[in-house]
Amino acid sequence: MNVIRALAHTAAGIWLGGIIVIAIVAQTTFSEMRNSGVERPNAVAGQVMARNFGRFNVVQISCAAALLLWQGAALAHRRQGPRDWFRISLIVLATGLLAYHVALLTPKIVDFQPLLARPDAEEAIRAAFQEFHRTAVRVSQALLVVVAAITIEMALPLARRA
Repeated sequence: MNVIRALAHTAAGIWLGGIIVIAIVAQTTFSEMRNSGVERPNAVAGQVMARNFGRFNVVQISCAAALLLWQGAALAHRRQGPRDWFRISLIVLATGLLAYHVALLTPKIVDFQPLLARPDAEEAIRAAFQEFHRTAVRVSQALLVVVAAITIEMALPLARRA
């Protein structure tokens, strides 16, 4: 179980760090594209970030799977206390947010990119994307908070068993 726990800690750290890095990369990508002189910089940056999100989803899915496997093994090997159920709930919540992001948000982001990249993109398309983007950001922020809570909870000392 120690090896599985160590892998789960690693997965939680990678997941949390990855979310933070992807947020920094997104902000930097849009900023630099706007200063690069490229035509339609937001469209180009959006295409780059859509590709980055797709690749990062593989990392996130792997991390979520590692955490779920660890908790599954823990459930099978010992009785669970309130802290264990809290942690399991957080992991299930994070996995649900991730599933929503991967299944619904990322494909919609990819679908929007060719429409936004057109020089004659309609204002209605841009407005629809902005509204959708606000939702995607909120889901990503919620995922960040939940994964941070998982990582912090895992870092707390284990209770001694009598």
